[in-house]
Amino acid sequence: MKLRLSVVLPCMLAVFLPFLARAQSELPKTIRLAKDNSEMVLVPAGEFTMGSEKLANEKPRHKVFLKDFYMDKFEVTNLLYYQFCKDTNRELPIHMTSGKMPAGRENHPVSNVSFSDAEAFCKWAGKRLATEQEWEKAARGIDGRIYPWGSGWDQNLSNNRTRSGEDTLPVGSIPRGASPYGLMDMSGNVWEWTDSWYKSYPNSPVNFDETGKNRVTRGGAYFYSIELLRTSYRHPLPPDDVSEYGGMRCALDPDKVKPINK
Repeated sequence: MKLRLSVVLPCMLAVFLPFLARAQSELPKTIRLAKDNSEMVLVPAGEFTMGSEKLANEKPRHKVFLKDFYMDKFEVTNLLYYQFCKDTNRELPIHMTSGKMPAGRENHPVSNVSFSDAEAFCKWAGKRLATEQEWEKAARGIDGRIYPWGSGWDQNLSNNRTRSGEDTLPVGSIPRGASPYGLMDMSGNVWEWTDSWYKSYPNSPVNFDETGKNRVTRGGAYFYSIELLRTSYRHPLPPDDVSEYGGMRCALDPDKVKPINK
């Protein structure tokens, strides 16, 4: 006797979904690795909508499925990067060339780092840089929001040029601007390097591939506002670019997790 597909599929889902949910629940929501002791947040596996119809290089909106991954809750700080440089004898960034930590800026995001600097730090910490697909999902979640906090602009929910000061803020200073997963400063403060080369999306109205020339940075910085702080905005930079606006955060695959606590 042949069973109708409409009957078989719901039955199969009823059997397997509890196992899938149980498997997902076994992953801790937050972790810390021994090397840098920074909190990382789980971004669960699943599909999200990437891109927008705003700019040609963001088109088209398209579905992307990603496996589970972890992302640093905060941008890498001056203090952590200083410790990394001392531990590895790597050259300090220009704002630390005196050999000392800038007073009062220990918890500000590190800047003046190139792509290779960011990549080396993540490797030292036992992590890696996120792809731009991972970065965008971590910033906007699965509901297609324009900014980490939602779809309406609010100058008070990120460190951007419309606020007074025109300088970085200590990481996590604006908790109301967190992403759906609780990640801080995904909009503003400093641009963040990703591991992705700058290429057009599949079926894009423009065709380009700048592999070997430009990497994608994400998130905007304190001197930028509104349009450039959108979750879908793509900012290409040569890998050797170093500026006061550029920083990073790291990602990690669950099978690489060796936490010191959960």
